[in-house]
Amino acid sequence: MSQRAVVVGGGAIGIASAFYLSQSGWQVTVIDSGEIGRGCSYGNACLIVPSHSHPLPAPGVMGEGLRFMLKKDSPFYIKPRFAPDLMVWAWNFWRHCNAEAYERGSRAMAELSRASLDLFEELSRSHDFFYQRKGLLHVYLTDKGAEAAVPERDQLAAHGLPARVLSQKETLELEPALSDRIRGGLFIEGDAHGFSYGYVRALADALETRGATLLTERPVKGVLVERGAVKGVLADSPREEIAADLVVLAAGSWTPSLAKSLDLRIPLQPAKGYSSTIDAYPGCPAVPILIPETRVIVTPLAERLRFGGTLELAGLDLSLDEARYQAVVRAGREVLRESFEMKNEEAWCGLRPFLPDGLPIIDKAPGIEGLIVATGHAMLGFTQSPITGKLVAELADGKAPSVPVDAYRFDRF
Repeated sequence: MSQRAVVVGGGAIGIASAFYLSQSGWQVTVIDSGEIGRGCSYGNACLIVPSHSHPLPAPGVMGEGLRFMLKKDSPFYIKPRFAPDLMVWAWNFWRHCNAEAYERGSRAMAELSRASLDLFEELSRSHDFFYQRKGLLHVYLTDKGAEAAVPERDQLAAHGLPARVLSQKETLELEPALSDRIRGGLFIEGDAHGFSYGYVRALADALETRGATLLTERPVKGVLVERGAVKGVLADSPREEIAADLVVLAAGSWTPSLAKSLDLRIPLQPAKGYSSTIDAYPGCPAVPILIPETRVIVTPLAERLRFGGTLELAGLDLSLDEARYQAVVRAGREVLRESFEMKNEEAWCGLRPFLPDGLPIIDKAPGIEGLIVATGHAMLGFTQSPITGKLVAELADGKAPSVPVDAYRFDRF
């Protein structure tokens, strides 16, 4: 009889973990408090970007963040509230805003994302989901902003990621959908994009074909542990003990509450992001666009177009702030040439799990045999999901990891 694994969380990280565990011979159950793929995987910016695989804490970020906080519709916002855990998180975040930590984290993250991109190439050939490797185009609204393109190109080159600095004319020739307000661009050649929800659903369908069980609308009340080893999970609605030899906690921003019941501390903060998805229009962009000055992304998704952005620290709050949502839409529209209707507009927000050093946890939990934690991928959950899933399966099987995992240890905090 094959060993039994329960994966808690049906987003990109959880489904990818279940997928590779199933490939390795585990009998898999995925359990989610909602629907499969309806969290961050549903409305994110859909980028697969080794070029942006660096930790959020960096030299100068704190000062920039403080300036942004003065405007409620800015790219970064902390909702005023009394939250001791947020204060501790912010202190640890500040401690990682230095050049050494940033460079070390960037190397580790880029390696993880490059390995993931290779897996996306494999998965896109064998599973049906929208995926294109057309690169990523940075566009700048000011001459001052465009000056950042050269150092950004040089930094990318240092990590083995080719990019080209473009004049205004070259930028508009590459992407005719752009407005002539654009002052210049930077084209990153190797990046990709895909429909993240379609990807999650494709892997979920493959799992069910292999005999895996997918349980939805089933909150997990706790992990069952006996004599220092997992025995399963306690599910609710209806209440039921689900036996397992392995439990993977991949519930994104809700992972810490499950870990806390086991006396495991995960210093994670949910970071709200917003997106707006509309029907594509004639002359729609063909290449994903990132606007560094507003931190907004415009992503073409076959018959749809998505504007995504912002980072809001507001706890486990899924209410949609209209001012912040409209700021994303406005920033996306202002770089495009055409005047177009927002047909079949879908407004969305979701909570991305942020750890204070900006890197995820992908590791066995200390002191509990058979428990693996995979969370904290922040804005790179979609990008890094395939390799994370593969690493989870390798950890479960006691195999050498495909990429080094020291940077993602549970006990680093």
